[in-house]
Amino acid sequence: LPLVFACLLAHTAWDKSPTWDEPGYLGLGPYLIDQGRWDVPGAGSHPPLAYYLQGLPFLRPAYRLDSRYWSDPGGKSEDISFLRSAGIDRGNAILMDSRYDGEILLWLCRMSSLLSAAGLFYCLWRWAGDLHGTTGATIALGMACLSPNLLAHAGLVTTDFTLAATYFCAFYGLRRFLLAPTGRRLLLAGSLGGLTLASKLSALLWAPTAAVLLLWTLLAGPPDVRRCLSCWAGSVSAPRLRPWLGAAVAGAGLLLVALVVLWALHGFRVDPFLTILRSQLWDLSHGHEAYLLGEYSTEGWWYYFLLAFLVKTPVPSLLLGVWGATALISDRTARWDCGLLLISPLLFFTAFTLSEGKDIGLRYLLPVYPFLCTMAGGCLRTAWSATPRWRQRALIGLSAGLLLSTARIHPDHLAYFNEFAGGPDGGHRILVDSNLDWGQDLKGLKEWMDERGIPRVKLSYFGSVDPALYHLDYDWLPSYWL
Repeated sequence: LPLVFACLLAHTAWDKSPTWDEPGYLGLGPYLIDQGRWDVPGAGSHPPLAYYLQGLPFLRPAYRLDSRYWSDPGGKSEDISFLRSAGIDRGNAILMDSRYDGEILLWLCRMSSLLSAAGLFYCLWRWAGDLHGTTGATIALGMACLSPNLLAHAGLVTTDFTLAATYFCAFYGLRRFLLAPTGRRLLLAGSLGGLTLASKLSALLWAPTAAVLLLWTLLAGPPDVRRCLSCWAGSVSAPRLRPWLGAAVAGAGLLLVALVVLWALHGFRVDPFLTILRSQLWDLSHGHEAYLLGEYSTEGWWYYFLLAFLVKTPVPSLLLGVWGATALISDRTARWDCGLLLISPLLFFTAFTLSEGKDIGLRYLLPVYPFLCTMAGGCLRTAWSATPRWRQRALIGLSAGLLLSTARIHPDHLAYFNEFAGGPDGGHRILVDSNLDWGQDLKGLKEWMDERGIPRVKLSYFGSVDPALYHLDYDWLPSYWL
């Protein structure tokens, strides 16, 4: 199944032109490592983990960055709007450098997502296997590998998929620590928490969510787990206080390790992270142009992400997720794990729903999907028990439906909409931006022109990459960017 994911990803990453955000992120990782300075456009947008991973192809001598791309205009290293800007001109210059093929470089940077995907799939397989057995884990893994949304954003040089992978892995690490709270597992869980904090600022939800899960463990965890947490309480003898104190000490240890990892990934400096935090607050205060159901707003809608989730998630995935969650909730022996799987995505979902600040794409909810997939494996608990055979047929039918949905939309995963929305053709009536057209089909336009012998077009384009990358001749029409 991961091999299927890798093949679909490889084709999608090659077939699609750069989306709006991608040129601004190209090359940032190598620059931050080489220079140790967060003083160029894009450096103030996000923490750097995704930049480092996507910058691995630049280690090849053939792709060494030209220092001219990073010229400092002077006096702007403290300007939040400058550090927050996209660096589009720099990204286009990197892609069109005559020393190499920019399309191959972009493809290699996109394929670095396989590193994050490997960690995600391993943790998902292990967690789902612990809960549902091998067959249930196969269902969960298959749903993740065939998810149009995970495939769409894994194939982009952005931060969203990196966050989705590290966020899930961090909570898997927390679960492993709670099952056997040793010092080694605390270091691993804390390190995974640090990696997710270094992926995107929305990962700041990891710390309060981990605290809630520790509380959940004290209230509803298995007796053995609660008893093991007591070992972190030191010499305190009061039996009722020991689990609570142990959880507090363990939580503090997890947070400390995570902060050290975050500090290390910022070059053992605090000011870059504070700059990124300030830039995000600045960005939120200025609002975002958003579209929903034919309406335009800069303030957003409380129901935006709920609706986006319902129309951009395959119907089989929604049904399997609800089925699996229901089976877990009804199983008293799995109550604690059910809480771990439900609380994390629900808090993440609720935080974005209440914020109403960035209603510009389902991609902000991407970390929810691995939890949904893990829960979906729970449908096996009732499908193959002593119940009517229709449940077995339903499971097979839903699995086949998901496979068919992904196959039909490939390689246009970013534009996926389910049957509730009328499919991709009806999606524009509900959502746009990174939910539908993010500039990813410029390459497809050039192929279409070549097939029909059309030398020149009138182009209105929502994207940031220079059409010259694909030798596309055009007359300008009013566009968001050209």
